Amino acid sequence: MLDIDYQILKIIYRTNGNARLKHIQDEIKTVKGIKIPLSTINSCIERLEKKKYVDWIRYSPLKLTERGTDLAKELIRHARLLELLLYNELELSAEEAHTESEKFNLLFSCETINRICEKYSHPEECPCGEEISNSSDCFCEKKV
Repeated sequence: MLDIDYQILKIIYRTNGNARLKHIQDEIKTVKGIKIPLSTINSCIERLEKKKYVDWIRYSPLKLTERGTDLAKELIRHARLLELLLYNELELSAEEAHTESEKFNLLFSCETINRICEKYSHPEECPCGEEISNSSDCFCEKKV
């Protein structure tokens, strides 16, 4: 998955299906500091739609499918567990760990993420206080 696809999934997930292209563009600019053209965002959404992660009717708010919701939750879980690892092992601040975990969480397999979860006895929250979902709901397990 491309980073921009992940960012879009996360935004749609956090807005409970009320995200529109312009809102996504504004959110990405806030987080990444770059303005992504709406045409690029549109292409990403079409890619996510083909993979059945998003239901989209042009000019309407975007909605995640059940599959898209499961994936968004799992990718957020990955980032939060990596944040915990960085915070505990490298002694980064909670903010630094959060920022860094977002940069590379797509590079780790579900198996590695689950081992981090086990290492820390299945934590319930990351250093910045956000909830870490249970691995029993792991989307990676559902793909098999």
